[in-house]
Amino acid sequence: MGLAIAGVMMIDMRWMVGAAMLSLAMPASAETLTINSGDPAAVDVTDLLRISVERFEGEDGAAFAQALEAELAAATFQGNPFYRIVAPESGAPTDGLITGTVRASVDEVPVIEKRRRCTEYDPADKKKCIKEIDVDIRCRRRTAAVATTVRLVAIADGSIRHTRPLNARDQVTVCPDRSAPPSVEDYFEATFRSQVRTIRNDLAPRSYSADVRVDESTKGLAKPAQAAFKAAIRLTKTDQVGACAAWQAMTRDAEPTAALSFNLGLCNEMEGDLDAAADWYGDAQRQGARGSAVPEALARIDRYRRALGAWTARKAVMGAN
Repeated sequence: MGLAIAGVMMIDMRWMVGAAMLSLAMPASAETLTINSGDPAAVDVTDLLRISVERFEGEDGAAFAQALEAELAAATFQGNPFYRIVAPESGAPTDGLITGTVRASVDEVPVIEKRRRCTEYDPADKKKCIKEIDVDIRCRRRTAAVATTVRLVAIADGSIRHTRPLNARDQVTVCPDRSAPPSVEDYFEATFRSQVRTIRNDLAPRSYSADVRVDESTKGLAKPAQAAFKAAIRLTKTDQVGACAAWQAMTRDAEPTAALSFNLGLCNEMEGDLDAAADWYGDAQRQGARGSAVPEALARIDRYRRALGAWTARKAVMGAN
């Protein structure tokens, strides 16, 4: 019994010393770990290395196509250009052709709105109205709409790889006694940008970094372990690798809790070990982790794995050409 107690005291002391050392870290930003991840394209474009964007039909089609061409030209994955853009008028070989239509419209109709107007004030208090009437005010109801369609055709076999309608609508009532809303031109410009970005994300993967909040729950940990756990949380502000090392060290003397498992999942995801990260997230889930953090993490890993798999397949096609 004495040896057991002494062993526990040694473990407790090690945790307490470690916690004290970690607590010396200077505070910075929120308690998060930065992970690098990526999302796959929504469309199978593995074999479409060269791509062309035709002018879209419609008054704004030329500008829309140019913006989309620029977005696809700038598309990268893991720092590598994803597409080689080929001007359709050049006659050079291309693997895929993007076509579409853009229709922007605005419609205004007169409308009448009611307002209460004071016709008589209290002689003793000029700010107090004692008689009101309803008056009509002439306004305009403006409806702006953008209807866009996009289609991607594989040149090799003529198959339609992707087609999608994109529709946006905005309605505002403009009255002389209200602040003016954004202009219809501003609305169209913002909508075009959003739709171009949506198409880009359909047709190309994306890499990104995200700051994901760690789990701060100490439920299930003994008091000395709680101190070390909290100290590691504080350390994430200045030394994320050090925080992960501290959490990993805790697993030598304590059974991982849902929170510790989740944080170690984040640590492994941060280091790029997706298999280990998924295992830790699964452990957190089995221990009853609540909220959406674990399902979101597992879904994020699944998307990244698919993006990496598609990129590997694409590099094989690039090497064969």
